Amino acid sequence: MPNTNVHITVRSVQHFEGLEPERLEQQADACLEKTPAGWTLTYEEAEEFGLGSTRTILEIGETRITLTRAGETRSQMVFQTGQAHTSLYETPYGKLPMTIRTLSLKADLTGEGGGIRIHYQIQLGNSPGGETRLELTVRKKENRYDR
Repeated sequence: MPNTNVHITVRSVQHFEGLEPERLEQQADACLEKTPAGWTLTYEEAEEFGLGSTRTILEIGETRITLTRAGETRSQMVFQTGQAHTSLYETPYGKLPMTIRTLSLKADLTGEGGGIRIHYQIQLGNSPGGETRLELTVRKKENRYDR
């Protein structure tokens, strides 16, 4: 299957103890590709979200999603329900260990689009952990003028 040009909406709500929930929404053009293991979704992060010039690649399998960021911010987040994964979160200011524990995960994609929902706990370095609900909506672009 050839690559499909899609438009995505990324919504997240982050909860950290003692702070108001932080809600973010971003829209971007992306590329969706069918792979033997599932799907790959690639897009550029919006610079206003503090990640600088960063490309995000989601590898979406049946029971596991890997989110890899490359650019000014570098990280790899592995999501598997009930599992914890630790990796490095690298920014221009330094590196921190990052642990992700996935509470729930659902991906429903076709060549026409679909959605991804991930609920996870995150801990960066020695800071208190937080909880995030991430939702991606994927919609096939009908033509090059479709936004």
